[in-house]
Amino acid sequence: LMLYRRYLQKEDRVLVHGNFSAKLFNTLCAEGYDLYLIESELNRIAGISEQYLNRVYGLSNEVVDVMGSHAFHKIVLPGTTIARYSRGELLLFFRNIRHLLATDGQLLISIHNADYLRQNVQPIASRRMEDCTLFYGQKVDRDLLIFNTYLKSATDEKVGYVVEHLYETDTLFEFAKLSRYRGRTLYAGKSISILEFDKIG
Repeated sequence: LMLYRRYLQKEDRVLVHGNFSAKLFNTLCAEGYDLYLIESELNRIAGISEQYLNRVYGLSNEVVDVMGSHAFHKIVLPGTTIARYSRGELLLFFRNIRHLLATDGQLLISIHNADYLRQNVQPIASRRMEDCTLFYGQKVDRDLLIFNTYLKSATDEKVGYVVEHLYETDTLFEFAKLSRYRGRTLYAGKSISILEFDKIG
């Protein structure tokens, strides 16, 4: 929450693209931030207050239909959004979202520190929740983070996995340059970095 308060201005129209905490979205909107959200999965917007649901869109095309092109001063890309895309897809994504940004617009990106994740991989762990036990583990394979889960209750068993792409900041700066953005590091922590990219032209 502190990071968003630090790097967002209340007078800016801001689009959050992808997985974002409903509680955080509600809090920032209530504090006067002009936030909008693109999230295609309904279960991820379940906690958003009814008074802010008109700021939530399923696809970027819907945002353009309602708000028009070049409508946002900032687009926030959480690390979980970046991690969904392969290198080619991410480069294309950077280029395609330019039309949503104002002429002097900016991308604000948080990414996980790949080296930190490699050093702190948790092969297997478990957690009890009510009448269920969750077993989970991570593995880093080159530039991929693989997260496995196994949920067991008295009546049910479920298995799941997620594959995410890990990116170094240098790679994102390279993609930004190819997509006509100029970038800088705003924050470099142990586990995450915050990057800002100015739209050029």
